[in-house]
Amino acid sequence: MVAMHREESFVIIELGSYMTKAMQDVTDVNKLPTVSIRSRAGIIKHEEATEGIPAVSNDNQTPVELKDASTSIDSATRELVEVPQADESKTETGLTSDSEQDSNGPNYVFGSALEDADANTIDSTVEIMTNGFVNDWDVLSAFLRHIVTKELGIRISDNTSAFLFSIPVQWPKSDMENLAQIAFEDINAPTIMIMEQPLLAAYGNGGVTGIVIDMGHDTTTVTPVVDSAVQNSSIAQTAVSGAAVTTRLRELLQADTKTREQFDDASVPLAFAVALKESGLCAIQLPGSDAADSSERQSFEFGGKSYTVSKDVLARAPDILVQPTQASASVLTALVRQAVLGCDTDKRAALWENIHIVGGSTQFSGLRERLQFELENT
Repeated sequence: MVAMHREESFVIIELGSYMTKAMQDVTDVNKLPTVSIRSRAGIIKHEEATEGIPAVSNDNQTPVELKDASTSIDSATRELVEVPQADESKTETGLTSDSEQDSNGPNYVFGSALEDADANTIDSTVEIMTNGFVNDWDVLSAFLRHIVTKELGIRISDNTSAFLFSIPVQWPKSDMENLAQIAFEDINAPTIMIMEQPLLAAYGNGGVTGIVIDMGHDTTTVTPVVDSAVQNSSIAQTAVSGAAVTTRLRELLQADTKTREQFDDASVPLAFAVALKESGLCAIQLPGSDAADSSERQSFEFGGKSYTVSKDVLARAPDILVQPTQASASVLTALVRQAVLGCDTDKRAALWENIHIVGGSTQFSGLRERLQFELENT
C-alpha cells in the first residue's frame, strides 16, 4: 500500500436526507465533493442476491443493539476520538474484511447500481434518513461501507483514513454515539470527528458566529452559531423545503391544462416535476419585478421527448421557500428573527450581519437576492 499524507487520506462524509456527499483528500480547500449519492437503499430479493448484483450486506456480524435516539443533543460530543488500529488477522466482524455478501441477511444496493437495477430484482427501496434522522442504522452502516469501499476505493481491512462526519444539527448524543460505533466497528476508522453541519458551514465561510439557513430536502433549518457553539435552544425549523417545492410545482403543472394535455393519462408524473425542479429553469423573483405572462411557455426535454411548461409556474413554485402558501407555515424571515432573538442581546448584531445559506434547495436562481430583500423590508 502506498503511504499518503494525512491531508490526502482524510475523508469527509456529509450525511443528508436526500443526498449524501463524500470526498477524500483535503489538500485543496476549494475542492468539491467527489461523491454525491442518493440517500436511499434497495433491498435485493433473496433469490437474486447471489446472481451478480453489486450489494452490501450485514457482513455476517453479530447484531449490536444501538442506543435509542431519545436524549437531547450534546454539542460537547464534537471531539476527536482515536482507537488503536484493528488487527488485520481478524475475520470479518465489521472491522477488517472487505467482503460484502451475506446469504443470511438482507443485501442492499445503492447509487447508480440501484438506478440501473432490474425492478424485478429489488424487493423494496428505503429512505436511509427522513427529516434528518436515521431510519435504520443497519442500512446506514451498509451505506457507509458502500461509500468507503466502492465510491472512495478504501480497503476496510487496512483503513488508515481519518474521517470527518458532517451531521444534521438535530441529532441527539445517542445518534452520534451510534455513528461512532459504526465508524469504528464497520469501516475500521482509526480516527473520527463528528460535527454539526451549520457549524461547518460557518467555518467554511470564515466565521465563528452567524445564522445558518440550511434548506434541505425535508426541512429548512435556521441555526444560530455563536463563538463556534450551536445554540440548540434557538434553532427554528419548517417543513417548507425542497420536497415542498416539488409538491407545489407538480400541483401547478397539473392545474395547467396545456401542460397536463401533453401526457397520455393527463397526469403529470412526479419524476417530471423533480427533473424540472432540478433543471435550473425555476427561479425566484423579486417583488415588483416583471411577472412572467401565464401564456409564455418554456421548452423542456424529459425522457427523450420535448415538453412546454408555463414560465409563470416556474417562478411561482420555488417562491414558497420564502413566502409559503399554507397559512400554518412560518415565513422564512420570521424563522430567522426567531433564531436571532433567542440568543444573547450582545450577539444579535453579529448574527444579523452574518447569514449563510446552504443546502440543495438554495440552488434556485434569485434566492439570495429575494431573501436579502425580505430581511431588509420586514
